[in-house]
Amino acid sequence: MWSGNPNPASGAGASAGGAGAGGGQNSNNNQGQKHDIFVGNLAFNTTEEQLHQVFSEVGRVLKVRMVTDQETGKPRGFAFVEFQDPQAALSAIRNMNDYELNGRRVRVNFSNSSHLEALAGKLGMDLPNASSQQGG
Repeated sequence: MWSGNPNPASGAGASAGGAGAGGGQNSNNNQGQKHDIFVGNLAFNTTEEQLHQVFSEVGRVLKVRMVTDQETGKPRGFAFVEFQDPQAALSAIRNMNDYELNGRRVRVNFSNSSHLEALAGKLGMDLPNASSQQGG
């Protein structure tokens, strides 16, 4: 029995930790940096699968993480979407903010753990949300 999958992206539970498998393509200082964005104002019935599908239109999504309340397990109305490359993440911030999903206009911005805001500044990108981010 052959256990290989010719199209690993087709599985619903794509492997989360594939470190070292063909990732040497873009190694100029991206090692350890996540290209993730914050997605807020989500309807409570929004699923990770829906977010993956919507944001895959912008670029290759590696991971979607919906945030839930630790005590109740209910969604808190926001998520983080991680992209394979920084250009796709910046494109999502620019183009998906105010996108309507499940009757709500989602907010898309830099995540606090992301290097993307600095990269956008270096590239001279005019992103409307960049200056409205709350400080920690």
